[in-house]
Amino acid sequence: MSINARAVWWKIVFPGAVALALSLSAAAVNAFQAGDRQVHLNGQSLDVTWDTLTRAPQTITAVGSDLLEVKNIAGLTKREINDIGALLVSKYGLLLKIRPEHLVLKKAEKADGVWHVSYQQTVRGVAVYDSSLGFSIDPEGHIKSLDAILYPDARAPGSAKIHRGQALKTAHGCLLETEKKEYRLRGETVAIYPERKAGAVDYRQVYIFNLFPRKNGHQAPPAGGFAVLVDAQTGRVVRTQALLKPPGRCLTKNGESEEEHGRHKLRGAEPAGFEVPVESFQ
Repeated sequence: MSINARAVWWKIVFPGAVALALSLSAAAVNAFQAGDRQVHLNGQSLDVTWDTLTRAPQTITAVGSDLLEVKNIAGLTKREINDIGALLVSKYGLLLKIRPEHLVLKKAEKADGVWHVSYQQTVRGVAVYDSSLGFSIDPEGHIKSLDAILYPDARAPGSAKIHRGQALKTAHGCLLETEKKEYRLRGETVAIYPERKAGAVDYRQVYIFNLFPRKNGHQAPPAGGFAVLVDAQTGRVVRTQALLKPPGRCLTKNGESEEEHGRHKLRGAEPAGFEVPVESFQ
C-alpha cells in the first residue's frame, strides 16, 4: 500500500481508512489468533511477536513487502506524519486492537533521511503509563515494521477517592523515609498505570509526581529526582522511579512535546517524562 504524503488529509482519508479496517470480512478476522507468529492479513504475510499478558502485538514486520509506503517523503511535515500513523494503525487495527484516536504523537524527528516516529496510548485523553507505538520511515518512504507496548483493555479512570494533596503528601513521605531528604515538586500528571501481575494486568488511576531534592532550604539543580506514582483509589505508592534526566513540565493537552529521551524500548531507565506526560524542563 502506498500513499502520497502531500495528499493525506485527516478529514478526508481518516474516516475511510477506519471504515475499511472495520468492514473486513469474517474470514480476515479469523485468519489469525493472538500468539500466532506468522499472520496472513488482507493478502499480506506478517511476522508478529506478542505480549503474553495483554495478547497485543509487540512487533509487526512485513514479510517481503512494506507495512506502508509513503511517496514524496522529502516534503513530509509533522502533521502529515501524524496522518500516516493514523492510516498505519487503521490498516493493522485488527492486530493492534486500538483505534487511531487512542494514540497521541510524541515524537517525529528526521535524522539522516529517516523519520523516527513514536506515539503514546491514551484512554479518553488520559495517558497510559509505559505505553508506546513506534516506527521508522526510510529515505525511500518504506515502513517495514512497527513495535509497540499497548494495553487494549485499559479502562478510563473513575472518580479519585484520594485527594491530590493527600497523594502528594504520601509521595513526599515515601521519599523522606527512603532517601532521608526533602524533595520539591517540579512536575505532575494523572495517568493509567498497568500493574502487571502473574497472569493478569490491573489498571490503576495514579497521580505521578516528579520530585527533586532541596538544597539548604532551596531548590537544588535539576538532578537526582524521582517519579512517585500514587494510586488515586487507595493512596498506595505503586512505583518509585529514578529520574535520570532533568525534571519536567506537563505535556500540552494534545500530547505534543518539545523533547524526547530516546526510543520507546528504553522502558526502565528513562524518567517519567518519557513514559507519561511529564516532560523535561529546559
